[in-house]
Amino acid sequence: MRVLSCKRQGICVTLGLLPLLALEALQAQVTVSQRIDIGTGLRDSLILATVVPANDPTRAFDGNPFTEMLVQNSDTLVITLQFLTPPRVLKSSVFFWNTGKWLLEAADSLDHLNQRRGSYVLLHDSANFAAFTWDSVEFSQRQIRFIRLRARNLVENSIALGEWELHQTRTFISYVIFPYPPRVLPGTSLQLSTKMLDSDSIFEPVPYNAPLEWTTSDPAIATVTVSGRLTGVALGMTEVQVSNEVHTLTGRAPVTVGSDFRATKVAPMTAKVALVLPDPILPGGQRLHQHYGWRDPVALTHRLITHFRESSDSVVNFQIVDTIWTDSMYTRYNDTLLNVTRYMYLYDHGLLQQPPYAQFDYIELVLHYDFDLRRNNGEIDEVWVYSPPWTGMYESQLMGPRAFWWNSPPITTGTRLTKLLSVMGLNYERGVDLAFHSFGHRFESAMVHAYGDNWNPRSTNPTPWDLFTRIDRETPGLAHVGNIHFPPNGRSDYDYGNATYVNSYAENWYRYPYLFDQHRQVNVLTWRYPEPEPLAESRDHLGYLRWWYDHAPRYIGVTDSVLNNWWHYALDFEAAVELARRTPLVGVREDFYSSIPSAFALYQNYPNPFNPSTTIPFQVWRQGIVTLKIFDLLGREVSTLVNDVLPPGSYEKVWDAGHFASGVYFYRLRTAEGGISVRKMVLIR
Repeated sequence: MRVLSCKRQGICVTLGLLPLLALEALQAQVTVSQRIDIGTGLRDSLILATVVPANDPTRAFDGNPFTEMLVQNSDTLVITLQFLTPPRVLKSSVFFWNTGKWLLEAADSLDHLNQRRGSYVLLHDSANFAAFTWDSVEFSQRQIRFIRLRARNLVENSIALGEWELHQTRTFISYVIFPYPPRVLPGTSLQLSTKMLDSDSIFEPVPYNAPLEWTTSDPAIATVTVSGRLTGVALGMTEVQVSNEVHTLTGRAPVTVGSDFRATKVAPMTAKVALVLPDPILPGGQRLHQHYGWRDPVALTHRLITHFRESSDSVVNFQIVDTIWTDSMYTRYNDTLLNVTRYMYLYDHGLLQQPPYAQFDYIELVLHYDFDLRRNNGEIDEVWVYSPPWTGMYESQLMGPRAFWWNSPPITTGTRLTKLLSVMGLNYERGVDLAFHSFGHRFESAMVHAYGDNWNPRSTNPTPWDLFTRIDRETPGLAHVGNIHFPPNGRSDYDYGNATYVNSYAENWYRYPYLFDQHRQVNVLTWRYPEPEPLAESRDHLGYLRWWYDHAPRYIGVTDSVLNNWWHYALDFEAAVELARRTPLVGVREDFYSSIPSAFALYQNYPNPFNPSTTIPFQVWRQGIVTLKIFDLLGREVSTLVNDVLPPGSYEKVWDAGHFASGVYFYRLRTAEGGISVRKMVLIR
């Protein structure tokens, strides 16, 4: 069975094969009509939009009809949407700020839509619309891949669209319980949650106010409250069930009450680093850091890498693939790039510590060393700059066309980047604990963005990130791990040495996403680094950060559309998002996947549509000869990506279609036991 998981309300993406669930086979079902969240789909690249004349499509899909998409110097507006996962649409509504006419068209391909042939269908013929009034049309429910809105103002040479909505009908057949399968320890409890599963194997969050009924089949093993809190009573197995009040929708899952455990961590990750060292040799043979008595940047780099490896349980491994010693500061002062002589003069006279402050030129650095091209082709993953003080760097900087806040404003233009590039600004006057601190803010920025750019530890409906960062000062008695500036018992900024004990649920994060109600008292003695670190300025600071990183989830699986390995977002955000889309939503243990009914899996290529290359993921569960071939629309074989004996595992193959024409192609996976799977992809020039 194919599984799709809704990443926020209404937008669904293929995630892979669903492990065989212990779901009750019921005739009962619930049918609802809902608006498709096109705005979120555009942001997550699950829906693609083309607007003619060019305009910002998000303004027409923000849920507010009074924020308009304004077109000037043209009386016509054409919007084309492409759904990577086609929904079943039965209604369209528009809200314009002017009068005019509109029509609606759909097709299975862009070619059919443009030429009005084949799968083309006219959903709504040219009809009048009024200003500041919703105009809707209903039609027979159909699966939509391409849909186009054409509108024209018959009076003026401008047009303003306030909102365009598409609606779909969903038939839900069961609840699914998370985390799956539930497990607790005797005497501990776990808050369960549910999602609704529809007839197309698509998950949807349960409405927040929907009343549910929870029961267990053997209360002597485990009990469950009306709010879904499961409590272990004795070792053994039972079953938990959930249903709505009228029992038209039900779900169940096996429950294990067993001994303690830790979640299964992911395989080690390697990040390739280009290290830039503005530390020139001065007359007399000393380097700049030696002249001023600052720390050795090479020694700082090696210790930083060691602390990351140790505090992440060997999951995070930075590898220096290029070390560049340079005489340039890549810093502008009064719009002039500094050399070392000018830098030393300004520093010695205290001029860098007062306005106008120096500004680091990130674009100059990236272009000079082709870091953008090297990032695009996979030679490097990120850049570290260990520089002298007052050179105007942010602690962390994100660059690239889709860059976002990375503890600093994003740089989205000026380079040839097609991927995100993180540039760390580290200072070799400071200790390794402070560099560790800078990475922490980068981690925070990544997780805030992963959870929708919302961070509120006081929330009554907290995300896992909200819970992780709770401190006692804000949520008394409910602290978890804390944030980079505030440990769980912190009362002020940087209060890492606080000896006051507070209650903390931090240890539960070793089992994530199983967050039990276990807690213990913590203070500075819980995290103080036990041995002297000559390159650190504070054992309390370094110790807390190591403790904080050690609790950050690094485990297999996905929860609420976010990987259980949070490190992936901090190291390569785009790759993490893509992996989350392809990771099975249900199940977090490696041995659980043995229940997958199929012996192999072929996943949707990404990106799709693509130009000129795309990645095809697949899984092999038995060793043997595996072939992966590409065919054109006429069924002719055009490329062979795999023809070899492969052991069980997950694989990805890149197809470079640089010499092929635009159009629809198929890729076919064939395995040793005779399994065959075929998928479609689109090359667009």
